[in-house]
Amino acid sequence: MVTLIIAEKPNVARKIAYALAEGKPVRKTIGKVPYYEFTRDGKRIIVAPAVGHLFSLAPKTKTYGYPVFDIEWVPVYAAEKGKGYAKDYIKALATLAKRADEFVVACDYDTEGEVIGYTALKYACGVEPSRARRMKFSALTKKDLLRAWYNLEPTINFGMADAGIARHVLDWYWGVNLSRALTSAIKRASGKWQVLSTGRVQGPTLKFLVDREREIANFKPTPYWVIKMLLEKNGEQYTAVYEKERILDEDEAKLIVEEAKKGPAFVEKVEVKQQNRHPPVPFDLGTLQREAYSAFGYSPKKTLEIAQKLYEKGYTSYPRTSSQKLPKNLNFRSILQNLAKLPEYKPFAHALLGKERLKPVEGKKDDPAHPAIYPTGELPKQGELTKDEANLYDLIVRRFLALFMEPAVREIMKVVINSNSHRFILGGARTVKEGWLKVYGKYVKFDEVILPAFREGEPVKVIQIKREKKKTKPPARYSPAAVIKRMEDLGIGTKATRAQILETLYSRGYIEGKRKIKVTPLGMRVVEALEKNVPDIVSVELTRAFEEKMEEIMAGKADKEGVIEESKNQLIKILKVFKEREMDIGKMLMETTGTGATTSKTAARKAGAVKELSEEEERAVKKAVDGEEKKGPLVIGKCPKCGGDLVVRYNRRTGKRFVGCSNWPKCNVTYPLLQRGEIIPTNKTCCGGAPVVKIREKGREYEICVDMNCRDWKKGKK
Repeated sequence: MVTLIIAEKPNVARKIAYALAEGKPVRKTIGKVPYYEFTRDGKRIIVAPAVGHLFSLAPKTKTYGYPVFDIEWVPVYAAEKGKGYAKDYIKALATLAKRADEFVVACDYDTEGEVIGYTALKYACGVEPSRARRMKFSALTKKDLLRAWYNLEPTINFGMADAGIARHVLDWYWGVNLSRALTSAIKRASGKWQVLSTGRVQGPTLKFLVDREREIANFKPTPYWVIKMLLEKNGEQYTAVYEKERILDEDEAKLIVEEAKKGPAFVEKVEVKQQNRHPPVPFDLGTLQREAYSAFGYSPKKTLEIAQKLYEKGYTSYPRTSSQKLPKNLNFRSILQNLAKLPEYKPFAHALLGKERLKPVEGKKDDPAHPAIYPTGELPKQGELTKDEANLYDLIVRRFLALFMEPAVREIMKVVINSNSHRFILGGARTVKEGWLKVYGKYVKFDEVILPAFREGEPVKVIQIKREKKKTKPPARYSPAAVIKRMEDLGIGTKATRAQILETLYSRGYIEGKRKIKVTPLGMRVVEALEKNVPDIVSVELTRAFEEKMEEIMAGKADKEGVIEESKNQLIKILKVFKEREMDIGKMLMETTGTGATTSKTAARKAGAVKELSEEEERAVKKAVDGEEKKGPLVIGKCPKCGGDLVVRYNRRTGKRFVGCSNWPKCNVTYPLLQRGEIIPTNKTCCGGAPVVKIREKGREYEICVDMNCRDWKKGKK
């Protein structure tokens, strides 16, 4: 009996092989693809890797225009550029599958990992996925992998597989069809080929960013006044603030200052409270991304990439999790004993090991697939980690250590100063017991405002009382970390995809700014055009509804095919409306907006929007738009030389449009065309039989002869 274990990546395959082998596994190759052979308990085992997704969705036949729904799983190298390396991995799995009697999926235990395993089994190995068993683990330590091996799940998780497949299908349906529609609208309105894209999650995400831009643009600052008292005690100066934080009327502010200056000022009340600040909860992915952004300025995508590397090296647990709870069976003491071997954590780990009971704090969020992120106890060698990896590892370790530590104690002091019946507040705060801040304080900052002792009734030496004019400020722009949090709150995207959605908006030229995100003119125009004509494309509610449906698929409460069909029907309705309004949408995308932009072509070039679409979308969209010509080019009249049709053509290299004879190359008659506006045949002729066309653009229409030598050509109208 031979068992084939399929891992998600080559380095994970190696980890699994070395963990399960009784001796040293034998490394072999098929072409350039490594795999491992060994025995355990008398059973022959082969561990072979995929390299992420080996199969992707693509149309069954070449199709043009939109909508298109007839798609199938094909090798990823056939659907996407630059994926030729996957051919060797598919071939290796197909070869090894012929030698195997049993199959085990050991890809990451989430929806994407399940789709990778499912498609590898079905299309590379030629095996029904129901034949395979499942290794389930959240860390790549030898102990975790052995436990997973001896506790194999009887099948793959078909709930996760179905949910993952449904997500891929829905994302393809919406992403490719809507991108084709947008691109077609631009070409129809301008005659130019330019790829624009949107998608099921991308559109609503851009929409809430646009909403924030509008809030900022429409914000009208309101003046207000704050009143401050500068006082002195023990030779030091302190500032107290009037009890009413904002005074909206200047005359009222003046009166308060005048009256308060009359005094006398004295301490009316002193309040001192102590507050316990409990340790922060364990990291889920979203919290880790926000904390890493705050501490190091890492983008959400970069944080996920680093966390994935730390997981694959065996130093931290699986990062794509929504859980804020640690496993009940995790050996905390063993992990702490190992962390104590690193000098920077030794004093904290030793202090915790002295406790009789180790009980971590935990948050409310849970995830059935994986626990919160934690250090495994396997230690990196000195100099092994990059600077970024070392930073994130330190953040994760210190967070883990903090979970077991005592609360920090903060002392809050409030001094109420009365001056002629007007009250001012002097506030102070200090840490009286560090607790968990000893280990995690480098990533959390508390204000330390130390006040001297005050007693009630004592007089106060006032140096100055003054008013300051201020203005309300507009809402702040989102940071990358805040976008991820907002997506979480809205229930759109997943923990694994949100960071990539944000990167897609950057790459499309829809947003800019790494710290404070600003929507570009192109991004504004895309949302304006869509929400005016087909608002469902940018609907948070619709996207969230389908996210919930996929959660139901995973839980076995909804049928995959039913959800796909429902989404398809919804999209058909949306695309029907889009097609009816395609020219209007195209014009809106091309026209100047109130943001001071010029044309979408210029904005797109400046923003870098004319770039490759992700995955197979670029190729599909370009074929679709170019295919409009193949379906039947626009005929504007008859050729005066041979009687053939004069049709609108597009230069393959430049994208510029012109008129050519349908009998080319036998007939070489061509005419130039204006590169803007919609072309409408008139059935009229002019000089030497050259056709006259109507040009419709920017709310005006005019007729023009296509022969540039026409006496009326330079007038621009007939």
